[in-house]
Amino acid sequence: MTSFSKILAAFVTVASLGFVGFAIAATFGGPDWSGVMSEKYFNAYEITRSPSADRAWQAVRGSDQGQVASSKVLPEVLTKIMDEVYQKQQQELQNLQQREPALRDKIAALKKLNEMDDAALTAYVDQLRARLTAINNEFDELSNKVTGMSVESSKLETQVQARRDDVVRLGQQVREVEADMFRLREVLGQLRDTDYQLQEQLDRAKERQKLLEEYNPAPVN
Repeated sequence: MTSFSKILAAFVTVASLGFVGFAIAATFGGPDWSGVMSEKYFNAYEITRSPSADRAWQAVRGSDQGQVASSKVLPEVLTKIMDEVYQKQQQELQNLQQREPALRDKIAALKKLNEMDDAALTAYVDQLRARLTAINNEFDELSNKVTGMSVESSKLETQVQARRDDVVRLGQQVREVEADMFRLREVLGQLRDTDYQLQEQLDRAKERQKLLEEYNPAPVN
């Protein structure tokens, strides 16, 4: 398993912190079950007590009303819920591991964009600007010559028109390059944001991995 896979393996374990707290509270803190049931890990479940004679506790999923556990002992019901949440986290871990190759490809592509030589693009734009300035100067010179050279006016006008076309064409190229540079800077900014977010996720994943190694709930008979 690669280091990246190991980090992904820890990504979903931060939620287990609440489970550890629950176990500690249940063992040392006294039976404050109403407080335990208010934890966010139980928000997706409906925990009720049957009005029948057995007064059994029942837990169903809020999404599909499927029953998760039923017992006269509330801690057993809560433990069943915790086991199911733990299994869901394991499934999420597997999904993250399956997405790892795609994430690696995306990161590699972003890094490749980051390695593009911005200085080279700037130099290319400067070169185009210099050519554009030279052509504009030539255009002005030819325009002045047209005024005093009626014999060659037709030929010079043709040259002037060609230079005008060059001015328009090169001006369009300059605008396109400038637009490419703007988009590149946006991509680089997105890359920095993505790297920052990924680093935060990896840091949280390390904490989850540590907690997952410390906590492995035993099945309830």
